[in-house]
Amino acid sequence: MLGQVLLLAAIVFVVLRVRSLWRGGHIVVGSVDWTLIAGALVFALVGVVGTGFIWLGILERLGASTRRQWVAIFFQAQLAKYIPGTLWQYAGRLTLARRRNLPGRAVVRSMPVELGASLGGAGIACLLLLGYWGVPVAITAAAACSAVGFSIPTLRKGLSRELSATAMVTPSYAAVWVVMGASFWLTARALLPVPPSQLPFYTGAFAAAWIVGVVAVYAPGGIGVREGLLVALLHSRLGPADALVVAAASRILLTLTDVVVAGAAFLVLRRDHPSISEGPEERPRALDPQKSIMS
Repeated sequence: MLGQVLLLAAIVFVVLRVRSLWRGGHIVVGSVDWTLIAGALVFALVGVVGTGFIWLGILERLGASTRRQWVAIFFQAQLAKYIPGTLWQYAGRLTLARRRNLPGRAVVRSMPVELGASLGGAGIACLLLLGYWGVPVAITAAAACSAVGFSIPTLRKGLSRELSATAMVTPSYAAVWVVMGASFWLTARALLPVPPSQLPFYTGAFAAAWIVGVVAVYAPGGIGVREGLLVALLHSRLGPADALVVAAASRILLTLTDVVVAGAAFLVLRRDHPSISEGPEERPRALDPQKSIMS
């Protein structure tokens, strides 16, 4: 509850800060393309949902038999990333997994695989900072990761299974970061006349900013750090004021996506294991001696 209150306070602060910076930029409210904002939200939803199902794939590669409902645990625990520290969402997921009788060992083993593969996928997406020249390089890197995953022998014990799973799902995370980067570009496009030719650069910038936000464990969800790097990468193209507004608008959009997905996950988990409301205990009825004798 405290983490969610702090998250709400951070959103309010960001909204007020964006409002104060709006006057110093070239963004006009009347010219905002809300259709593109809706498209950015759809892409963000696809990316966030994709990360949850990739986690299920990691569990399966580690030998666990999964259920689709388990992905709701992933989404609900993701809100904990807005608490300072990088590991809170993993701790929350492990707690929820134990309550739902998930295989605890597989869940624990999946966490370093997930973190390593997501960082590797973001690193591949960073190659798009080179523009369209980075596309073939990124595709080659993703194919190399898949080849390494197939070449590592899969054993029941040891680290080979974790290494193989990490290499195998890294291209999937790279695809997720491309989708998330497209959401970021659509957000910028809705606010400013950003040309389509800059789509790869915006995608790479978003992936690079996410990596820096993860490394900065003191910032909840990378708030402030991610936006700072985005401004540094985009200020020459948009100007510092407009770049900060775009970065803040993307943050608000992604936070809203996390909250919506976590709310849907809460409903799924509650329907899967509904709580039983217990009423007051009934007092035992006194036995009638005459009826007892007759029976």
